[in-house]
Amino acid sequence: MAPRLLSGPDVLRIHLRSTAPLALLLASCTGMVGGPPAPPTGTTPRDGGATCDPVADAGTPPPLDEEPIPPERVLRRIHLVLHGRPPLPEDQDALAAATTDAEREAVIARAIDEGLDSPDFYTRMLDLGHHWMRNGSFSTGAQGDGYWGNMSTHLGRCGAETVHAGAWIMVPDSGSDRGTAWCDVADAPRREVEPWWAPGTSVVLVGDAALETREVVDAEGVTHDCGIALSGYYNMANARGCGCGPHAAWCYPGTGLVPNPLPGSQKRDMWDEPARLVAHLAWHDRPLSDLVLGNYSVGNNRVRAWYLRFGRQTGIEADRLDADTTWFRAEVGDRPRDPLHPEPADPEAWREFVVEELAPQLLSLSDRARSADPSRTLRWDPRAETGPAPGLPAAGVLTMAGTNSTFPRERPRAARFLEIFACRDFDPPPADQHFPPVSEDLATSGQCMHCHALMDPVAMAFRRWIFMGTYVPLPRLADLADLEVPQDLYVPARRYPNGRWFAAGADRWAQNWLPGTTMTPITEEDLARNTGALFLDTIPPEYTIFGEHPDGTMGPLAFAKVLVSSGEFDRCAVRRIYERVMGRPLDPAREGRYVDALARQFAADGRAVRALVRRLLESPEMRRGL
Repeated sequence: MAPRLLSGPDVLRIHLRSTAPLALLLASCTGMVGGPPAPPTGTTPRDGGATCDPVADAGTPPPLDEEPIPPERVLRRIHLVLHGRPPLPEDQDALAAATTDAEREAVIARAIDEGLDSPDFYTRMLDLGHHWMRNGSFSTGAQGDGYWGNMSTHLGRCGAETVHAGAWIMVPDSGSDRGTAWCDVADAPRREVEPWWAPGTSVVLVGDAALETREVVDAEGVTHDCGIALSGYYNMANARGCGCGPHAAWCYPGTGLVPNPLPGSQKRDMWDEPARLVAHLAWHDRPLSDLVLGNYSVGNNRVRAWYLRFGRQTGIEADRLDADTTWFRAEVGDRPRDPLHPEPADPEAWREFVVEELAPQLLSLSDRARSADPSRTLRWDPRAETGPAPGLPAAGVLTMAGTNSTFPRERPRAARFLEIFACRDFDPPPADQHFPPVSEDLATSGQCMHCHALMDPVAMAFRRWIFMGTYVPLPRLADLADLEVPQDLYVPARRYPNGRWFAAGADRWAQNWLPGTTMTPITEEDLARNTGALFLDTIPPEYTIFGEHPDGTMGPLAFAKVLVSSGEFDRCAVRRIYERVMGRPLDPAREGRYVDALARQFAADGRAVRALVRRLLESPEMRRGL
């Protein structure tokens, strides 16, 4: 059995139980923490090369009840798990009509089969995803006094009493010369289009919204790409003289002053995306590890519009993106979708898409074919390379907009993803634990190393996703072709970085991303030669995380590979799913071997959630009650 490492809470729970056998096991554990430095004397490794596993040897779960619960309770539990409600009268009648044990077992087996094939199973897995992913409001990089998350020019409607009643116009603070005044101009520019938000219908754009120009030159002679939205006040805007582009793809039907977080809004959808992917993988029997290894996601038209605008804002592959007339058509490509929207052309259907198709800076590494192959690799080392990075490899939830907005800095991202996908808890160290004196490197000194020894090697993979701007800083990927880090970033001093980058957090980077530390393993010479070295997001292969060495892939994808290859993802996933199905959490201190057994079977079953749920529903534990 592969060794599994202890988190701080694991050690504390074992310490409190004070069992002699476990104390002997703990005494024999040695290993390396996070990066190269060794842990302080007398501490238990949180990670790295542990050679024993007291948690896994702590025993199997005790029986919860001596007597099995009656079939009626078993049926009730199955329906609550798979449908979120008690059995219907006809289900209860079928069980009551059974006269033998074999007939009752057949009713229960049929309830499991039908429940796992029901759209209710998708809905229940969606609920699991919301609780598991812990995704907060989509606000950072999207929300100020107004919602800018769509990165688009905002549209309003002409009133019923106007010349162009019902037509769409750019709202006044979205760069429109006359705004609503266009509604009463009889000879105003006018264009009928099939809009991305309502395919199969047509709408009328009036005024500057109807213009089809791709580039404009302003009064100062500066050329503007009309597909790139600029800052406004409450609303975003493209440059004056620009319209809404093909199928109004550069515009959004609504204003920033109404940032509705309810169903039917983009703000809600971006929050929903990680949980929708959980449900999608469960429903389509995909490996759950695609959550972190996959180069694809799921989205309705509003989610797809977000990624299209995220990509279009860079100017990268602008011609290809503007020429794509199928991204908003749900029926094109017969993409796997959720079971709640079966109509082929429904724009609300959550359909699969490879992220690079819409946002070319998030690389598929598979020629835009769907893939979660752990051999996908991109190596980029700004200490040795010159010029901007080629992009960021897509890595499922780890590179989603909603999660990177909810956890807007590298260390919180690392901590939350370690909690979500490795079931790590970051609690204070025991009072009697000793540490070396604090230094600049929080991963190797002071009490902070209790958490940062694991957190900082992971955090460095999440530093490239930043937020750029002032009123509402927008999401960007740093040091790519559209946003190269200037070589004068810290001229004349790190305390006063280049003004544009100051708002993105360059002053914080100067304080926290210190050369020569575990999270920033560069030298002052590297930084002097190439300021982009500050964004080194390749975890060094000599580091050890969960007993594994990263493979040199840049960005979060390297962390995803370690999560899966170490078995931490599987162990955490089965704990989360077990708790959802059985109604109680597994205790890794007492039930470690049982967790390991579930994880091994989960991996053997292709990490299919439906297969694991079935095994749990058919297990003896389900018959014991709570």
